[in-house]
Amino acid sequence: MNLRSLPLIAGLAGFALVPAATAAEAVEPAFVALAPHVRMLRGPDTAVLLAESDQASILVDSERPETTPALLKALEGRPPVAYVVNTHGHPDHVGGNQALAARGAVIVAHENAWRRLSALKHSDRPDPAVSKAARSNLIIQGDRELRLGNVEVRLIHVPKAHTDGDLLVYFPAANVLHMGDCFFNGLYPIIDTDSGGTVDGLIAALNRGLALADDKTHVVGGHGPIGGRRSLTDARDMLVEVRGLVARLKRAGKSREQVLQAAPTQDLDSRWGDDWVKPAQIVGAVYDSLPARP
Repeated sequence: MNLRSLPLIAGLAGFALVPAATAAEAVEPAFVALAPHVRMLRGPDTAVLLAESDQASILVDSERPETTPALLKALEGRPPVAYVVNTHGHPDHVGGNQALAARGAVIVAHENAWRRLSALKHSDRPDPAVSKAARSNLIIQGDRELRLGNVEVRLIHVPKAHTDGDLLVYFPAANVLHMGDCFFNGLYPIIDTDSGGTVDGLIAALNRGLALADDKTHVVGGHGPIGGRRSLTDARDMLVEVRGLVARLKRAGKSREQVLQAAPTQDLDSRWGDDWVKPAQIVGAVYDSLPARP
């Protein structure tokens, strides 16, 4: 994997799960352990991991700006956050960056995510640019290995997947893998083609996750419930099937609109498309990201 060592601070431990709610709603955080030293906070939008020791902690993603008070409340009485790792640059994953940076945290992200944080665009809509204080100040390329005391954390760049700046975050000793938005458990994923995402890259990212996971791995997606190797395999197989359905029509010379009208995923929609990511959205994104002659 050619991981390069990057020294961090000390060890790991606990975190939180916030019940689903609207982004503006005040919520009381509830803490759920996934493994020794690693816990999860389920925010209204996304999943946040925390690993901590008595000296310091590392956070994976930071939810939306509107939910920062709930996130900070969840962190009360815990070791200070030394590092915030952003799995990518979308606003529902970086919203607490500024508040945590103000408390001394170093923001970590892939260079492509850092570049996009200055002019955020989430899927097909623009978002306000993130302040300089909230952007990454530890920018990485490729894969990295982080050490928190005696605990290993692996940051794995998966190119052109959900975006072009996605990181998988793997805690091998705890057997916990955060896939970010490369994994939507139980629903169609978003492929943000405006931010460099592609269906082939997303399939490759899911395969990368499967290469890391075993039958006991806790697999955390950006959206949806906690999964495992089986649910990760199901998501990969579904996306391979969607790709094949759309590619066949595109090879036949069908336009984007014709492919959408053909509803190629209709046999999959009752299982995967009954949530906020609708069939037309995944079909259109797959069509757009496929090569001219797939």
